[in-house]
Amino acid sequence: MDIILRDITIIFAVSTIILLICAKIKVPGILGYLFTGLLIGPNGLGFISNTENVSHMAEIGVILLLFTIGLEFSLQQLIALKRSALGGGMLQVFLTSIFITILCMIMGINTELSIFIGMIVAPSSTAIVLKLLMERGEVESPYGKITTSVLIFQDIAVIPMMLIARMLAPDSESSIKDIAITLGYAIIVVVLLFAAARFIVPKLLSKVTKTRSREVFLFSIILICMIVAIITNKAGLSLALGAFLAGMIVSETGYGYQALGNVVPFKDVFTGFFFISIGMMININIFLIHPALILFLAFLIIIVKALVTTMSISILGYSLETSLKTGLALAQVGEFSFILASTGMQDGVFNEFQNSLFITIAVISMVATPFMMIYSSQIVKLISKLPLPVNIIKGYFHEKKSDKKIFNDHIIIVGFGLSGRMIAKAAIQSGIDYIVIEMNPNTVHTEKQKRTPIFYGDASQEEILDHASITKARSIVISGADFHTTKNIVETARRLNPTLIIIARTRFKSYNAALKELGASEVISEEVESAVSLLAVVFKHYYIPEENITAIEAELRQEDIAAISKKHQDKKISTLGVKGLAVETITVPVGSKYSGCSLRALDARFKYNINIIAVKSGVQIKVSPGSDDKINDRDELIVTGKNSDITVFASILNEKIEPAT
Repeated sequence: MDIILRDITIIFAVSTIILLICAKIKVPGILGYLFTGLLIGPNGLGFISNTENVSHMAEIGVILLLFTIGLEFSLQQLIALKRSALGGGMLQVFLTSIFITILCMIMGINTELSIFIGMIVAPSSTAIVLKLLMERGEVESPYGKITTSVLIFQDIAVIPMMLIARMLAPDSESSIKDIAITLGYAIIVVVLLFAAARFIVPKLLSKVTKTRSREVFLFSIILICMIVAIITNKAGLSLALGAFLAGMIVSETGYGYQALGNVVPFKDVFTGFFFISIGMMININIFLIHPALILFLAFLIIIVKALVTTMSISILGYSLETSLKTGLALAQVGEFSFILASTGMQDGVFNEFQNSLFITIAVISMVATPFMMIYSSQIVKLISKLPLPVNIIKGYFHEKKSDKKIFNDHIIIVGFGLSGRMIAKAAIQSGIDYIVIEMNPNTVHTEKQKRTPIFYGDASQEEILDHASITKARSIVISGADFHTTKNIVETARRLNPTLIIIARTRFKSYNAALKELGASEVISEEVESAVSLLAVVFKHYYIPEENITAIEAELRQEDIAAISKKHQDKKISTLGVKGLAVETITVPVGSKYSGCSLRALDARFKYNINIIAVKSGVQIKVSPGSDDKINDRDELIVTGKNSDITVFASILNEKIEPAT
């Protein structure tokens, strides 16, 4: 146990330093992990000589990575991608194997070994490619979806490849019949698994979520992941593919995004172990002895795989951009190739030197992957300048546009109790888009049947707010009154979107200061609002004019605002105590036709009888802005004037740019 803890401590210490350096020089983190493995592994400084424990943790990392990818997929999406999964995947694996086999035979390698090398080069790295797609936010892009579907096919194709590898061994007893039986058994198990999961998992998670316990939910999710992975592994499929299927099963229940938020921290740590374990495989001595040969073979494999994959996807009718980006993403050798190589070595197809040489070449191809994906757009632009046929550049197959609603300038409503429902109703009447985050599974189930844009999740988690498109939202309304939950949500929301309008509800006035400190734009205190409402009712019975009551209410609320943060007076703008005038904040809507307009051109004082006394852009406030200052989307304008004039001015700002005809 002491050795395991020592190894883990070394890994965390060295990887932290190297990742900091990578972040500083803007190098992808995956390269940092690989270099960490090379540095501390048995072929480097030798800090860790026994890599078995690291390999076990690495396998958990791959399982959790594929599980999180599965959580963002659904069975319908996978079926929709059958064209690229079956057609593209089959073409890519078959053609890559054929081309590499032919090249090996040209180089004088015997037929059996040439076929074997062709097979182990065909798979790409599921872990590296999917991690990069997630980091770059491209999983949902056209090429991201195709890449993922081809990777899934490759993982399935590993099963017959392993059986074929055994057939290539000198004393093999395997046959084509064995391959067919194994594949048939695997397909039956997967079908039964999905059938059982469709009825069992939703009911299980429904009961779990009713407990409102994060611990129970987390353990249940990981249990489902591990059980499905083990069952599929027993059927001859990889653990990673089983984890992907488990993620899809959970995503079908509607609890996928909450599961994603809970699993991501574990996934990141264990996936790091996977890349470090790959780095430990590099034999630097072999590279130093044969540097030119290794670099040439690595370059050759990358070029062949990129071209073959691009051609395979292009044949299906996709555009050059989609095909080429997919080809560049899948140009490396994958982690399952190491398993195939190990099987070949055990069966006598591969020797130890060939295996070490292959691993070094494979890792170099993996190291090149982040750069190929980063510069893929530039490469596409260069290739597009060639005199190619229009059908190749544009493609003849066009994917159906996703029916998933794209949110922009919307309200995020956290909690769908009475307050949340009233806000949603008002948003519908005003034509404002909204999305709801709710922790009550019964409410989510009921509202989904009414087609309410709602999903299950904890809004204090970054992944949940990302799914609600927080970076594109104008405001978030936290309708629950629990202070600790609200505090976490405000803190996360402000970090993800510095310009977001955050309106928080709290029970007691004493909590207002803390929420403002964390970034809340407005805090509605039940204590204050109930007092103001009571006062209004009482004063009506004394026949005090409505105008006077409204003024007193405003003064009481203003006193509350002034009391909660005297230390922030330098950030506040003094209100005008002139009778008949109001001071209001108006947010410039996204897409307003006046966005980018100068205050001189806007001419608010003479056209609309109001004064713009300050402009807040992000966290910057400009008091008494000049006539040449411009207003932009999401700027907050602090204006003074009559209520009726302010209302007219706000409606003018809401005018959108007319679409080009």
